[in-house]
Amino acid sequence: MDKLRTLFSDYRAEWSSDLFDNFFVIPPYFAELEAPNSCKLMGGRGTGKTTALQSLRFDVAMPRLGQPPTKMPYLGIYLRINKNRVPVFDGPELSQKDWDLLFCHYINLLICLELCHLTKWLRVNEALSPEFQISTTALSLGGIEAEICDEVALESYIIRSLIAAESYVNNPKDANPVFRSMAESPVRYFAEAISNGSLVDAPLIFCCIDEYENLTDRQQALMNTYIKHAEPPLSYKFGVRQHGLRTHKTRNQNDLLNTPDDYREVDVKNTRFEEFAESVATRRLTVAHEGGLNVPTRLSDFIQSLSLVEEAELLGASKHANSVREQLEPSADLQTWLSSRTDVELCFLAFWHEKTTTSLEQLALAWKKNPTEWRTRIGNHLYASIFWISKGWKGKRIRKYYSGPKTLLGMASGNIRYFLELLDESVSAQLEIGEFPGHIEPKPQTVAAKRVGARRLKQLGGLTENGIEIKRLVLGIGRVFFERARSPLKRAPEVNQFLVTGSAEDVEIVRRVLVEGVSHLAFESLKPTKATSADEKQDAEYRLHPIYSAYFEYAHRSKRSAKFPAKSILKFENNPRQAMRELLGDDFTTVEFEDLPEQIAIFSNFYEGGES
Repeated sequence: MDKLRTLFSDYRAEWSSDLFDNFFVIPPYFAELEAPNSCKLMGGRGTGKTTALQSLRFDVAMPRLGQPPTKMPYLGIYLRINKNRVPVFDGPELSQKDWDLLFCHYINLLICLELCHLTKWLRVNEALSPEFQISTTALSLGGIEAEICDEVALESYIIRSLIAAESYVNNPKDANPVFRSMAESPVRYFAEAISNGSLVDAPLIFCCIDEYENLTDRQQALMNTYIKHAEPPLSYKFGVRQHGLRTHKTRNQNDLLNTPDDYREVDVKNTRFEEFAESVATRRLTVAHEGGLNVPTRLSDFIQSLSLVEEAELLGASKHANSVREQLEPSADLQTWLSSRTDVELCFLAFWHEKTTTSLEQLALAWKKNPTEWRTRIGNHLYASIFWISKGWKGKRIRKYYSGPKTLLGMASGNIRYFLELLDESVSAQLEIGEFPGHIEPKPQTVAAKRVGARRLKQLGGLTENGIEIKRLVLGIGRVFFERARSPLKRAPEVNQFLVTGSAEDVEIVRRVLVEGVSHLAFESLKPTKATSADEKQDAEYRLHPIYSAYFEYAHRSKRSAKFPAKSILKFENNPRQAMRELLGDDFTTVEFEDLPEQIAIFSNFYEGGES
């Protein structure tokens, strides 16, 4: 059981080497990363950017490519931008020009240090020619050619230079000034030296830079210059969150970084995620199965699904069906029709009766007269009716099931870490029930989905300076979608995305919070589904990240949208109840406290106007 518990538990990019070898699956977009030109890899936390970039690193790529160093098509290095260090290159002690020069020198040192590691690896693997020269790099970094004759000496010099640079940055008035190398120059010299002095046949050098969003806007402009002017054998692969590339400027303010001229752009979410995620899960299941665990090798066999009919039956469709039968039995015209209807069909009739307020008998007679129309109606609205079945039933623990590969993949929404976290938590919830039957049942999957949503919601407050504001918005909009899902009256089904309307000033205030929320996976930004008029400018639509759908009990699928006034959204800051009243409209009702799902009820103080 211990092996089963850890089957999906390691979903961080910082794998140990044995896990990397066992579990790494090549993502669908990988060929674009391996192309010679620079590439921007965009995606939220947990989408696999770091793992993909790390897999390009020379020592990781060799076993994956199955080639000796002299036959490898590229040699990659990996650098993560440390958000604790890059902000310190600023302050009144120095001019902005001096800070820029120091930052470029610092980046040069970091990249050249990684190139030293690459060079040492090439030498150990007998892939360096006797003609390999490092002197130009040393001179470019401020070293003395005679003292720095190989990569070991250069590495030692770079480490000392980094310490000196860091000391000067922290104490610019007290420490001695440091040498400042020209932007990218040492990096280019070093890359050319490796290309000319290695036994690899014309290798490409990939400089992989992760967490690009941690750079300040000015620092991004400096690094954009490196990318824009990269030439063979060197190119840059940089990973960044959505909206994390905040400027396309370079050092020359009029010379912008552009795609596709300067780099390719890959959005992780839009590259056959479902296929990739299933391959990742299958790889782990296969390793576990071969290791003797009682698990299938197919994801669809491991994660049990429910059809809508099966789910409706589990949620209590028979209770509504029996009520319908009691009310319609006196009608002689409906006796035969009633006997041929299933519990789920009669439950749907009760749902449509509440939605339209038309009498049950009229609806039943219409169904009997035109069964084709009603088959179409069930096909279009049965999913929405699932959320209504348990409405008002006190003590109901599960009001909607979230289960099956398709559902979990939809909730992960392009995020491989979320998907593995859902699987990991599902395994834990199944084991809590008792004996493991060889698959994960729908109930523990649902419990797991709520737990993951709760965990992510709790983390929002500390992710960013505006985390509390983003969390309030998630709580408010999540509750609105919960209320809309449970009450079908006069509403389109499956409304779970929204367009912000109102004055330009109010819309911009809300948009800024939403954009930051998108970067931290609280929300998703979607292209508009359809124009409301020929002349109307189409703004982005938003939705809560689907990882929260089970927590707030609404549809995880991206379907229909509503217009939310910005001035109403802003009221979640101080008057959440009024905000919900305005967003839900004239038929505003909310579930009584004792009828709320447990996970939502814990924030009742917030919804009544208090602090969460």
